[in-house]
Amino acid sequence: MAKKTPENDSKSLSSEGKMRGRVPGELDKPVAYEETNASQQNAAQDKQVKKTAKASKSDKPNIFKRMWKGLKGVISELKKVTWPKGKDVVKSTAVVLVVVVVFFVVLFGIDYVLSGLSHLVVDGTWTSIV
Repeated sequence: MAKKTPENDSKSLSSEGKMRGRVPGELDKPVAYEETNASQQNAAQDKQVKKTAKASKSDKPNIFKRMWKGLKGVISELKKVTWPKGKDVVKSTAVVLVVVVVFFVVLFGIDYVLSGLSHLVVDGTWTSIV
């Protein structure tokens, strides 16, 4: 017969009966002090969380101080922005306006042709702008 080693012995125990930190010669029974200690720690942590939650509600500054802090943050971020020069703004605006006019003309032309074709099919006459 094979001699039982602590490894084999721990494998033969059920998951509930496993011991942690077993001393040789002790009976194989579960250690309950670890579970009670863990539950006490959890209860202590829950109390600390509740205390900090209450403290954070009372420590919160009033609405105007928070708004002022946010406004100062916005202003500091706007100071970091690299603003374009006046000439660059005029050039960009001109490009946008030209593109808008070109699209308007193209879409107007497509609409006029399709509208004229639909009137030609239905009425037999081409549509006029007037």
